[in-house]
Amino acid sequence: MTDRELLDYIKSDSRKGMELLIESYSALVYKIVSSVILPVGSYEDAEECVSDTFIAFYNYIDKIDLQKATLKGFVAMIAKRNAISFYRTLKRNALVSGSFDEMPDLPQNENTLDTDTKQALANAIKALGEPDSTIVTRRYILGETAKEISAVVGLSSEAVQKRLERSLPKLREMLGGVIYG
Repeated sequence: MTDRELLDYIKSDSRKGMELLIESYSALVYKIVSSVILPVGSYEDAEECVSDTFIAFYNYIDKIDLQKATLKGFVAMIAKRNAISFYRTLKRNALVSGSFDEMPDLPQNENTLDTDTKQALANAIKALGEPDSTIVTRRYILGETAKEISAVVGLSSEAVQKRLERSLPKLREMLGGVIYG
């Protein structure tokens, strides 16, 4: 069955068409998703992301242009984007619900902070208060941009940037004897 035929089949009989699509591409999607999620999440998380990928595919079905990409490429792109988003959510939840010791994927090298330093850093960030602690965490630990953070905290990108500029000296002062001394 060609991509066009499968796409038309999904549009005419969504249940059977999606079953065929899932049967054709579930192994590919699972491989993509698990390579991103399993380092920090569980197999159940990966399975949930696979399901979300096929739901997202169905929601975008009217926007698919087979002149630009194949169905396989489109499904793979959605899988990769969903997996990255899911990964970020898992990392964010690990950070919010636990301490810095419980964060996955911390590099193990000479630059890694010891447990006491991590705890001091976590306490100092919390002491900044909201929304500054969220802003600092999302920027310097999760690597989000000011624009991404602004959407979460409800401030403009410029306000987020200004809060970062003001928070860093406060952190330096609070941590002076722990990290810098």
